[in-house]
Amino acid sequence: MIKAKFENIGPIKNAKLELGDLTIIAGQNNTGKTYLVYTLYSFLDFWKNSDIHAFYEFAYPPELYKQTEKIARQISETGVANIDFKEYERINHWIIRKTTDFFSKQIIHQAFSSSRDKFERAHFQFEETEVCQLTDNAVYIRNNKGQKASIRYFLQDNVLKFKIDNPEYAKFPGILRGPNVLFEKMAQNNCPKSFILSAERFGISLFYRELDFTKNRLVEELQNLSGDKHFDPFRFIEKQSARYAKPIKDNIDFTRDLQDIQKYKSELTADGTRLIERMVDGYYKVEKGEVKFISKRRGENRFVIPLHLASSSARGLSDLYFYLKHLAAPGQILIIDEPESHLSPTNQVLVARLLAFCVNEGLKVLITTHSDYIIKEIDNLIMLHSNFKEEENFLKKHKKQYTKKDRLNPRSVKAYICEDGGLRQCKIDKKGIDSMSVFDDAINSINKIYAELDMWMDMDDSKDD
Repeated sequence: MIKAKFENIGPIKNAKLELGDLTIIAGQNNTGKTYLVYTLYSFLDFWKNSDIHAFYEFAYPPELYKQTEKIARQISETGVANIDFKEYERINHWIIRKTTDFFSKQIIHQAFSSSRDKFERAHFQFEETEVCQLTDNAVYIRNNKGQKASIRYFLQDNVLKFKIDNPEYAKFPGILRGPNVLFEKMAQNNCPKSFILSAERFGISLFYRELDFTKNRLVEELQNLSGDKHFDPFRFIEKQSARYAKPIKDNIDFTRDLQDIQKYKSELTADGTRLIERMVDGYYKVEKGEVKFISKRRGENRFVIPLHLASSSARGLSDLYFYLKHLAAPGQILIIDEPESHLSPTNQVLVARLLAFCVNEGLKVLITTHSDYIIKEIDNLIMLHSNFKEEENFLKKHKKQYTKKDRLNPRSVKAYICEDGGLRQCKIDKKGIDSMSVFDDAINSINKIYAELDMWMDMDDSKDD
């Protein structure tokens, strides 16, 4: 469970977000939904993949430093150490708080590829987290002499126990630039991996090769200008660089790396990719560094085309297809900005079932959406979880649409309306999401106008008669 707080980030003035297994953020345009998911993703990526200790040094409170120094000394002298789990939690939460403070002050504006002054008052923090659940039980470290070892850790009777796996390192001097680094690496281990699909994903297959061409031209220019004593390479790069937010850059890198990514196999079943194949009536393959879309049609109607020539719906679902097929694993966080974009109503309904599939396979899913179809189908999947008496008859009648695998536990779902610079949480019960009127109001208004126009037209017809 992750609880986060966002302050003064774009349109967001003050918002609290608690993630469920499936988290939905809906709202009108320009209310800050994308700012929320971009910030959360950028922080998780920074926390998970950065060498935190290299970015900043902070002085531990004396009582915490004594604990970390004691553990480091015991490990280096005996190869084993123990710490009360509550003491470990205090250290872990302190590291996370300091990391979020540093992210807010030094990194968040970079995540949006913006100037620091635009995010001068921005702040992001975890209010509460249960990320420290020790989901990974090894830290790989090097000592001052460059020797590498793994420190295993496990929880037993509320005591966290450490042990060096390599017997030859029972004497382990200079544990990784300071005792606190061991705990910082543990905090990173227990941060969930995240993957994001930005709203700009539809264009990446069209322009990423042009970006590579531009990058090569940039290298040539740098080489030509390097002899100029007044030449500042950093200022030159800053002027030439496109201003893409980090999630977009990461989507571009993902597309570039697909040739290598397809060598891996996801821990999820193939049901998710089959749903996508059903939506686009085809599938994807990478050949010689180029993504191809292959239709499932037969005979002369079958075709194989480069992805950039495929429909926008096929382009928009390609990265999700490769992620689910090759990289996804339980415990990861999947973030999708507007999963309904460029999809027909029928496929938006299928997207809702795809989200349920991901949740039931162990992923944590966070979406922003404007789709009433997705919300209504999620309501259906929540109701399907209720174990009503006629469930078997219902499933038999709708066997081409639903199975027991499509059910969503209402306790696993959280939903919010983004409005007025914050988030309003919606109630969820066995009949679905309540108070998500951001969609219903518009639909009811349209229906009301239609009924009124229909009435006036009928009155005209009666006069003519």
